[in-house]
Amino acid sequence: MEGCPAPISILLVDDDRIHSRILEVRLRAQGYQIVVADPGDSALVQARVCPPTVVVCDWLMDGMNGLDVCRAFKAEPALESAHFILLTSRSRVEDRVEGLDCGADDFLSKPVDPEELLARVRSGIRLHQANERLKLLASELHQQKLRLDQELEEAASYVRSLLPEPIGGAVRADSRFEPCHELGGDSFDFFWLDDDHFVLYLADGSGHGLAAAFPSISVHNQLRSRSLPVDLRDPGAVLQTLNSGFPMERHQGRYLTLWYGVYQPSSRTLSFASAGHPPAFLWSRTSAFPCHWLKGQGMAVGLFDDATYGTESLEVGEGACLLIYSDGLYEVPRPGGLMGTLPDFMQLVEQCQDVLADDDGLDRLLSQILHVSGHAPFTDDYSLIRALLS
Repeated sequence: MEGCPAPISILLVDDDRIHSRILEVRLRAQGYQIVVADPGDSALVQARVCPPTVVVCDWLMDGMNGLDVCRAFKAEPALESAHFILLTSRSRVEDRVEGLDCGADDFLSKPVDPEELLARVRSGIRLHQANERLKLLASELHQQKLRLDQELEEAASYVRSLLPEPIGGAVRADSRFEPCHELGGDSFDFFWLDDDHFVLYLADGSGHGLAAAFPSISVHNQLRSRSLPVDLRDPGAVLQTLNSGFPMERHQGRYLTLWYGVYQPSSRTLSFASAGHPPAFLWSRTSAFPCHWLKGQGMAVGLFDDATYGTESLEVGEGACLLIYSDGLYEVPRPGGLMGTLPDFMQLVEQCQDVLADDDGLDRLLSQILHVSGHAPFTDDYSLIRALLS
């Protein structure tokens, strides 16, 4: 926004040569650059060559009157910012309203008082310059937004690159992920820790933007690299260690929810712990056992130094399937202005459990979510993990 200011030019439009000459002399004496134009297209032609700061135009002129000239100026993007002053002997409110509706910015009553003329012009120059600064600022903000959008898109691509590919074999797992425009804090993974322990988890950082993504990405990197100083087969101990290393005070008040589970095929045992995360859904595709919502009892990671996390375990029956998700799936506006809730989502998942284990089960669930929300856009990242455990 630094640099030399644009020269101040004033365009006079008047078919009275004597009156126009008097105004020209008075304004030129103040050091302004003055351009005198005849009414009609001549004024527009000269203005296009040198866009004026202020236009002083008589209302009553032969041919193209002042209102016509004003409309023409305000219709051209390159000229519309000029401060347009109409000279008029009319004093009725209706006339002033008509002039304002045509785009006039100010009025000067005829006969023109010299001091009022100069004051009105100075005022117009200030307003024009303020408007130009605002336009420049708006342009800079737009460019910054474009850069930020690009950075967020690159960050979203990076998050996608960290996420796991589908896994087949003794445990089959796949996922869906969609970042919101501002990028949230979702991150997840699933992998074999050894031949008999399969890890899966989903983390969701609070807030939006890059700062929200950093904590969950850090968790992802520590777990994937196995650098966390704890037995990754113990969900409660994992959350306890993460909570110790992620105090809110060191992360700009950020915290994260996390559901962490370990499945052992040899014993058909699923162990899990939750740090304030929505409950995972366990069901049987063969109806061998009733469905379960696996809630866990822990607080979100980073909230309290003295938070504790316990590991819960259960044996899974034949055809066991597990669904882990983030709250971006149900915190979506619904028709009527209400927000979706966790109980609504849980009910929908239970209704869809017969198809969830199908190859397109996750896509069919997402389709149902969009249907009940009236296809409202998601306002947060959403993530889904589906694992067929036996």
